Amino acid sequence: MSCCSGGYCQFEFPEGPPLVDNPVTNLNAVYQFLPYGTLLQEGEVIRIWMESGKTKTVILGEKIALKFGASGPYSEDGRVLPWQLIALDSGMDYDVLMHWQDHPLNNPLETPVLLKFDHPIEVKPSLKMRLLSWLYKIRNL
Repeated sequence: MSCCSGGYCQFEFPEGPPLVDNPVTNLNAVYQFLPYGTLLQEGEVIRIWMESGKTKTVILGEKIALKFGASGPYSEDGRVLPWQLIALDSGMDYDVLMHWQDHPLNNPLETPVLLKFDHPIEVKPSLKMRLLSWLYKIRNL
């Protein structure tokens, strides 16, 4: 039985930093909602992944414990969080996220957490860098 029609699920992750528990919708995701918590720690180098098997190494910037009230989830320190962006990055329906305490898969014994990722700066080669690289290759022929 295949888990997806495109055959994307037949992959193995290479060795490296630990993976987050659930996939994200894109590799530039900033937030991820994990309904059952995680053992990952702040400042740890981790990998986020998509269902297609692509991964990206990021730094776990914050691990925010969540509580639920009448108006939905909130952080223990009372910060305002962008719930629409969190739902989009986590691949969850906004209404499911806002009413997670009523969801049949909710486990009241587990504390849900919100992960905030810090993406390392990736230097993209400038036109000058590409030109110098090309000239260096020609010189060494």
